[in-house]
Amino acid sequence: TKPVARYGMINAPKPVQRHRRTDPDIWMIGRVDQFAVLATHLAQNNRLARWDSFWRHDGQGVIRPPARKLDPVLSDIPGRHLIPDLLGTAARKLRLPAHNLYSDIPLSLMAASHLPNAGILHGQGNYSLPAMRRAQQNGMITIADVTGQLAPVRQNQLADEYNAHGRTYHEISRFLARRRVAEAHFADAVFAPSDAVIDGLLKCGISPDKIFHIPFMSPLCQTLVNQERPTRTDATVRLLYVGNISIAKGIAALLDAWRALHAEFRGRISLTLIGPVQPCAQALVKDLPHGCDWLGRLSSDEVAQHLLGADIFVFPSLSEGSSLATLEAMAAGCTIVTTFDAGSPVINQQSGLIVPPRDPGALITAVSALITTPAMRQNIAQAARSQIKNMLETGYGNRVEMAYDTLLTRHG
Repeated sequence: TKPVARYGMINAPKPVQRHRRTDPDIWMIGRVDQFAVLATHLAQNNRLARWDSFWRHDGQGVIRPPARKLDPVLSDIPGRHLIPDLLGTAARKLRLPAHNLYSDIPLSLMAASHLPNAGILHGQGNYSLPAMRRAQQNGMITIADVTGQLAPVRQNQLADEYNAHGRTYHEISRFLARRRVAEAHFADAVFAPSDAVIDGLLKCGISPDKIFHIPFMSPLCQTLVNQERPTRTDATVRLLYVGNISIAKGIAALLDAWRALHAEFRGRISLTLIGPVQPCAQALVKDLPHGCDWLGRLSSDEVAQHLLGADIFVFPSLSEGSSLATLEAMAAGCTIVTTFDAGSPVINQQSGLIVPPRDPGALITAVSALITTPAMRQNIAQAARSQIKNMLETGYGNRVEMAYDTLLTRHG
């Protein structure tokens, strides 16, 4: 296959200083928090013409969950829609099937009804296909931002594990899953955050010519990467997991591995789980093995302190786009044990250890090596922190802008 365009790698060139544009040229459609980071960057650089999303408040909005607090620079950007947010909230509270339909479809239709004067439409999620069709008719370049695996790949990654727990894996909405695949095929370019997602896109028949590898970054990484790790007097090796407690995250394999590790090392190691338990995994946490503590959902500040105090971060997920928790753990100076399918930027044997998914034995081998070889553990952790520092220096917004400019040049 042809090489994939890559931005933001360790050896990437430093971004060039550009003259501030007189007319914004980017139209965004999407709602994930990473899009909020990008929208702020583009607005500050006078590139954001419009951002169609769920209601995004300026401090006085009707709906104000903490995850949607944004920079004031976005308060005057058009494209905030309250109706899809209200419909989606009502559907979740009423526990309607495929509740995403009640927010995603209205948002996609409302976005397509407003065609701004822009050169690029950058869409994410399930919201962009109607707008993409209109945009291409009007000479715009269209981008599908694929932040996680497409449905056919996710099915292959998760079906066997769900079956092992007496469950059947299915998408929340097959219609939205199909449309997400259609967006990736229709768009002029596809942005992917990790090699794992790129691999999935290729398996779904997306041309490598239009795939751009653009790793994103958790805002917490900037805080963590330069913080001193606390000095400890005890010799306990602390293992940590942060994320949803669910079948898809490989929790069953982690707990199986932990039982064997604890039997061998006993009081020399500990395991802490942080995150909400999903219904599919309730049985897994009812009787946690000795030495394993589950703390539930914690604030970002509390999570940061646990990351800075942990030695080994274990994240054996079966399907991800790019885990923010793994990026944060790298920034905090943890040694990472994860899977390729978790979508992290970890370089195997350099800035972390990559193990196969659904393989407790591989987890045991990797973690045991790190426990018994402190120098190896420290070297890998230092390499991970340096890798995050390099990615932060380039900047997520700059990585995206470099891709925009490549596309604008490519399409004349």
